[in-house]
Amino acid sequence: MELKPDRLLHLILIYVMLSGFTYWLPTIRGLFDGPSYSWSSWMGIVGTGIGGQYWLLLIFTALMTTVVILGWRNIHKPFRWLLLTWFMLLVIESGSWFFSSETVYLKGDTLGLDLSLGKVIFPFDILFLSLSCVWIIRDLKSKHSPHRPSWKRLNRNLLILSSSLLPLQFIFLRFFDNYKILDQIGVFLTIFQWILLNLSFYPWKTQSPIS
Repeated sequence: MELKPDRLLHLILIYVMLSGFTYWLPTIRGLFDGPSYSWSSWMGIVGTGIGGQYWLLLIFTALMTTVVILGWRNIHKPFRWLLLTWFMLLVIESGSWFFSSETVYLKGDTLGLDLSLGKVIFPFDILFLSLSCVWIIRDLKSKHSPHRPSWKRLNRNLLILSSSLLPLQFIFLRFFDNYKILDQIGVFLTIFQWILLNLSFYPWKTQSPIS
């Protein structure tokens, strides 16, 4: 049974994927780099390696990953409220930047990033929180039963490929952090891995109804 893609939901999930880079990257780097890697997030959440408030970073990353998986696999019942929770957290985060008297920068020393995004992200987070509310209301009112996409060979292969990058990430990030180019390769692999993880749960081609 061929179903039309939910374009609004796909747009929302793409934004979740984009917002996830700033969580996925420090989570992997904190685990693989060890004490040589210092990271910081909003509301004073900081740490070195897996120290500090790394456990909070893990919670945020787990929530974000769950939203992505449930959203692409069309499991709407828990997904709706987790999606709303995720965007509310994003709005609180970017809102604290937006209304701060200080300029907030998105920094990435390995890639040489130093971007002033504190006033830019907040309107987008508000927009996608609103779009998520629209989608949730529409989905709750829908009389159609949800259909779960079938798990394709492509899904499996992408998930295997995403997992297979872990040893390479560990080698580049742990043992070559003093070599900028090799360290950058580790960072790019981690970014690529997050994209692959999203694509591995994407509903490719034909979807079949839940039995």
